[in-house]
Formats: sequence, C-alpha cells, structure tokens
Amino acid sequence: MRNNSPLVALERHHWALLHICEELEMAADDLPDRLEPARCAKLVRATLTTLADAHAGEERLLFPMLAAAAPLDLAPVARRLRQEHETDQAAAEELKEALLSFAEGRPFLSTDAMGYLLRSFFEGVRRHVRSEQELVTLLLDFAGHKGSMH
Repeated sequence: MRNNSPLVALERHHWALLHICEELEMAADDLPDRLEPARCAKLVRATLTTLADAHAGEERLLFPMLAAAAPLDLAPVARRLRQEHETDQAAAEELKEALLSFAEGRPFLSTDAMGYLLRSFFEGVRRHVRSEQELVTLLLDFAGHKGSMH
C-alpha cells in the first residue's frame, strides 16, 4: 500500500487478521492432541480482539474512502462489507464457544467439526481481507485517474 497513514493503519489491521488466520490454521492442524487448553484461550482472546479492532479500523478508514469515491455509488459495497463484519463477528462467537469448551475438556463438536469450523472462519476472513485490499487498490487507482483528468 501507499504511505498515507490511513492506508498504513488499514494494512496493519489486515496483517493482524491474516496473522490470526495463520494461528487458527495451525490450531486446526494440531487438532485434537496437540492443541493445548491454554492455547485455545489465547486464540479466543486474540481472535476477538483483533477482529473487533480491524472492523472498527475498517469502519473508520475504509468506509470514508468508499463514500468519497464520487461519482461512484459504493453504498452497496459498504453495506456488504458491514454485513460481512456482522457475519465474521457471529462466527467468531461460535468459534469462541467451541474453543473454550474444547479447552475445558467438554467439547461439543467432534474433531472434524472443530477443524471445519476453524477453517471456515479463517478462510472467510482471508477472503474478506483480500477483497478489501483489492477494493483499496481500485479506489487508489480511481482517485489517481480522476486527479489526472483535471
């Protein structure tokens, strides 16, 4: 990304989300015998905190870029991203319940189902980050072309 501070901050949020995805992928690979209870609790805290911080940052940094991209009407894109945030948050809560119950020795999901839940979550987050990164690139290209037309 460019050196603009909002873009650098957005990039940091994306990097943090991708890092959490890597951690969750390793946890899924370590199921059931090498996933320690303390690691589950740590993953839950990190996932919920990182996701909340990233969503707040995206609302603060990316959404104004969408609104400023006139004459493009990107309100539908902003609505879709907000819906994805809500979906990701709900999935993170489900992940929290599953990981904490696993950590407490009373899992309510089979190992296969737990692995599927983890993989579904981190693949969805990775897809969300990639689409936002592509969107930012398009917005920057549009702004650059728009500025060069005057």
